[in-house]
Amino acid sequence: MLTEEQKESFANNGYIVLDKFFSETDLIEFRNMLIHIIKKYLIKAKEKVPDLIPENFEGKELDEGMNKLEEIDHKYIADIYDTIFQTSQFLRITSKKEISENINQIMGRELNDPLYVDQSRCRIDTPFDPHMKKCGWHQEVFYYVPESEFVQIWAPLIHDATIENGAVEVCLGSHKEIAKQSNEKRENEKYPFIVDESEILKYSKQVMELKLGQLLIFSSNLIHRSGNNTSKQVRYSLVGINHNLDNKYFVPPKLVVEKKEEKMKEYYSKVFKKDK
Repeated sequence: MLTEEQKESFANNGYIVLDKFFSETDLIEFRNMLIHIIKKYLIKAKEKVPDLIPENFEGKELDEGMNKLEEIDHKYIADIYDTIFQTSQFLRITSKKEISENINQIMGRELNDPLYVDQSRCRIDTPFDPHMKKCGWHQEVFYYVPESEFVQIWAPLIHDATIENGAVEVCLGSHKEIAKQSNEKRENEKYPFIVDESEILKYSKQVMELKLGQLLIFSSNLIHRSGNNTSKQVRYSLVGINHNLDNKYFVPPKLVVEKKEEKMKEYYSKVFKKDK
């Protein structure tokens, strides 16, 4: 149960940090799963780079191995990213009942009321972010669920979150109002909903340096951004959105697959094609 002090802190600052939230077992199982997947892709990368020796990354898969895969082809990182979130080890972390219980208390709901878990992923940030995934200061906008009420979560999964590896930074108390959006087109900025710099100047900033096992819960309106990863580590972070199903505007988002019917028929014909 959250204390009254924690609830008040969330109301005032827009976030709370929960200590010792994920167990050592949770994190070890996740770590072992991730190493297993990275090893698979190092072996796969050898097909493209014959001189690559996957065994050279034994015990160093999480950082040096991933950085090598990024160097060879970013698609390997993208495929690992799209694999992790559907593994049983990751799902056990994101489905912990204590997450929904704490968020329900923040929302003023019953402990066991259902939440819609959306966008739960393991974000992967390699050093210096060559693909510019990082975006500027923003409040979360989910146009595919207009006017939804939701709360976000964030946590380190492999290394402690530090300034050096790009921990999340927040503007304290900025969740109390909708900020003015910037009209400037920033170089390499791929996210269109960036808060105007004049808004950022209103608030004190806090870098959320978290230890493994800690969980950050924060308001969807809290202005935030990821830092730059200037370390040699790869930053692996749990990110997730939890929607209030009782909100009258909530509708479940639909997965849209381009040319779905054509792709299904093409695959069916390929698999079941009869020899003439």
